[in-house]
Amino acid sequence: MAKRPRSAMPAAAPVAPTVTAGVPGFAHFGGFIASQERRNEVVGPQKWVTFSDIATNFSIVASGIRHFLGLIARTEWTVEPAGSEDDPEEFKSAAKEAADFVESCLHDMVTPWSRVTRRASMYRFRGFDIQEWTAKRRMDGKIGMLNVAPRPCHTIDRWELTDMGEVLGMWQANPNTGQYLFLPRSKVLYVVDDALTDSPDGLGLLRHLVEPAERLKEYLRLEGIGYQRDLRGIPVGRAPISALNAAVKEGKLTKEQSQLLLDAMTDLVKMQAKTHDTGVILDSKTYESQTDTGVQVSPVPQWAIDLVTGNATGIDSLGNAINRVNREMARILGVEQLMLGEGVGTRSLSEDKTSNFFLQVEGALADIAESGEKDFIGPLWQLNGLDDELKPTLKYEAVQFKDVAKITAALRDMATAGAVLQPNDPAINDVRDLLGVAREPEIDPELLDAMNRIKAGLPADDSVPQDPEEPMPNDPAAGAKQRQKVPGRRKVMKRNVIAI
Repeated sequence: MAKRPRSAMPAAAPVAPTVTAGVPGFAHFGGFIASQERRNEVVGPQKWVTFSDIATNFSIVASGIRHFLGLIARTEWTVEPAGSEDDPEEFKSAAKEAADFVESCLHDMVTPWSRVTRRASMYRFRGFDIQEWTAKRRMDGKIGMLNVAPRPCHTIDRWELTDMGEVLGMWQANPNTGQYLFLPRSKVLYVVDDALTDSPDGLGLLRHLVEPAERLKEYLRLEGIGYQRDLRGIPVGRAPISALNAAVKEGKLTKEQSQLLLDAMTDLVKMQAKTHDTGVILDSKTYESQTDTGVQVSPVPQWAIDLVTGNATGIDSLGNAINRVNREMARILGVEQLMLGEGVGTRSLSEDKTSNFFLQVEGALADIAESGEKDFIGPLWQLNGLDDELKPTLKYEAVQFKDVAKITAALRDMATAGAVLQPNDPAINDVRDLLGVAREPEIDPELLDAMNRIKAGLPADDSVPQDPEEPMPNDPAAGAKQRQKVPGRRKVMKRNVIAI
């Protein structure tokens, strides 16, 4: 881009801190965003056709997206009350009630919250995602959410923007009638991948896959032709054309009969794909020549089909190119660990790449949680007129692979160091959940207290007064004192044992 002449630039002037001096980096006219793309297949409505083709018809992309969405859908979401531990009990109680209200709204919709988050996570691949919420009046008189429904990207025709590029809403084209429907920004859950662009439609990972997908599609086409034709060279047919012409000249064959014989050979040579019953029967007669010593028979048949081949078949090189592009696309999606085990890679490398992938999933969850607090909890607070200080936050469970063997080994090491688990410790049931076995039944608090007292050498029931002269059960001198108080006790116990 040519630089503007310095004389045409305005003079620099101071700008107040409360004044915005710059503008967005994208151009928009009447709600339509001016695209900087040079590929026609990713401009306008055709972009969504291209993206859909890549996500549907390329196995590595489909498996990577499904893997990502599966982790998003299985994430546990909780609502954390506002405030801190230092707040008054009255505030804590109100904050807890507000958090319970939001959590009840999450589980009281037509579409489960897990599906809402799974759909929202597609912003990472398409560039943005829009879902419209609809409120309802609950039985308790409060206003909750009836549903959060998707508004597909390919139906968003233009945007309602301010001069500074802020989104005020979007216009959706009804796919059935073509009618334009306005979706206010305050009524949608909107997530955008604006890391590489400030355009409201973002820039997703599917855009990065367009060029590799084209190469992969061409390689697969060549591989298909190669397998159909063996990819070993150019088919060459051999026929006694001179003999056929002579036979036509002598009147033994008509020209049509001669051409019919040659057409059968020509069709076989030009055939693009073989079928399960493809075959040919050729005349086995060889060439003969008359010499002084008699008729010489040549080993070369008059009718034959051969292949003109080179030193290399090319099929292995093409397969390597396909694997390379597949790995490149997997690397873009962050799911390269799905391809480990195909002759290369180690377990440690797989764990490292899997951990990095989990970080990407958590990054998407953080964006969805931020959008959910603004576009889901925010409207609930406005509709119900609640205090903003009581507004809770959305929390998600960290996505990670949990190795039961490592967890139990860590708990064992902690116990060895002195941090022994109590019978009612939640970690025990957590390990049971990972193992897929039944949870341990809850222990009565009074029974647990009695067990702990006995373990510490105290009476099971603290209501029984302890004789100050009575030795503790774990006192080393207790046995001797007992024997002094009860003479012959040991002998009686021995007779009892013998009697049994």
